[in-house]
Amino acid sequence: MRYLRYAVAAAAVALTAAWVIGPVSEVTGPLSEVIGPIIGKPPVRFVQPRPARTPSLMPDRRGSYASPVRYAYVPACQDDLDPCSHWILVSSDGERGWLPGAADDGSLALSPDGRRAAYLNADERYVVVDLRTGHVTPLPIRQKGGSVGEMFGAQPPLFSLDGRHLLIQLEHLDKDTELVLERPLIVNVRTGAPHRLPAVGEVVGWTSAGLMTKETRRTDDVPGHVTSAAFTVYSPKGKVVRRFALPGNLAAGAVPSPSGRMTATLAREVTPDDVTGLGIVLTGTSTGEPARTVAPRLPAGRRAMRILRWDGEHAVVLRTTGPRGETGHHVVDLATGAARPLDVRMDDVVNLPLQPAALSVVLGSVRQ
Repeated sequence: MRYLRYAVAAAAVALTAAWVIGPVSEVTGPLSEVIGPIIGKPPVRFVQPRPARTPSLMPDRRGSYASPVRYAYVPACQDDLDPCSHWILVSSDGERGWLPGAADDGSLALSPDGRRAAYLNADERYVVVDLRTGHVTPLPIRQKGGSVGEMFGAQPPLFSLDGRHLLIQLEHLDKDTELVLERPLIVNVRTGAPHRLPAVGEVVGWTSAGLMTKETRRTDDVPGHVTSAAFTVYSPKGKVVRRFALPGNLAAGAVPSPSGRMTATLAREVTPDDVTGLGIVLTGTSTGEPARTVAPRLPAGRRAMRILRWDGEHAVVLRTTGPRGETGHHVVDLATGAARPLDVRMDDVVNLPLQPAALSVVLGSVRQ
C-alpha cells in the first residue's frame, strides 16, 4: 500500500488549494491538522537534506518491552528496508524498537497502559501484540485490500480503557469509489469474539461503560444552533447502556471522560487572520450544559490543536503546535490549567506539511 503515500500527498495539495478559497469552518478532522498551521502564517523554514538512514537513530527489531510503551511513530528516513518501513515504538524507560509486522503504511493502536498494540498485518488480518512478551494474537477480522488510512477518513483501531476490547471499523469503496465505513465491531482481545454495532454516524471514543458514538443532525428547535448530536454508549457486547444529546457547538470534537459524565471540547474563535483558542469546555453529559472552561497554560507561542483523550478524570491530553508549526503533546490539569509536556521525540522525522508528524504519532501510556 505504499502507493497511498503519493496519493495522500496529491490529495493534500488539492485540498490545501481548495481551503485557500473556501471557509475555514469547513476544514475539520485529521486533514485540518495538516493545513491548519498555515492559518497562522508561520515563517518559512528550509529543511536540510538528511541521509536516507541515520545509524545512531535506527532501533533494533523488538517485539517485547520491559516497561510500558509511551508512544509510536512513523519514521521518515526514506528507505524501504527495516526498520524504516515499520512503526518505531518508544517505552517509558527509553527502549526503542521497531515492531515486526507493523508496516509504516498501516494504522497502529496502543492500549492506554502501553502494554498492547494492534495493527493490520501483511495478510490483511488484524492482530494484537502483548508488548510485555511479544506474543501475537491474530483476530478473525480481515480488511480486504488494506486500509486507505486515517487521512482519507478511515477509522483506526482503538483499544478500550482497560485494553480488553478493540474497536475495528472496516471500510470499502462504493460504486462511485467513495469511502464507506462499515458498522463498527467491538472485538474481545482474548477470545477474538466480535460484536457488530448498529449503523452509527461516528466513533467518538471509549468510556468505562463502553464505546461512545455520535450522530449529527440538523435542528430547528435549539436557538442559535443549526445542528445537534445524539450520543450513544454501547457495552462491549453491543447493548445500549446510555444516550444523551448536545448542541452542535459542544459536540464537534467532543471527547468523553473515562466515566462518561463529562465531555471536553476545544473552543475556538475564527477571525480573518487566525484561529484563536479560547480554552477547553467541559460539559456535563447529564445536563447537556457547559460546566466550566479551562484555559490551558501552554508555553508561549503554543496552542491546542486537538484533544486526543483524557488521562483519568482530571486531565486531558492535547496535541499542540508551536510558532513554526512544530508538533507537541501536553497533558493539561483540568483543575489548574497547568500543562505538562510529553517527551515525544522524533529526531528522524521531517515535519513537513504533506507528511505531518502529527498524524504519525500514536500515544500509549502517558503516566509519569
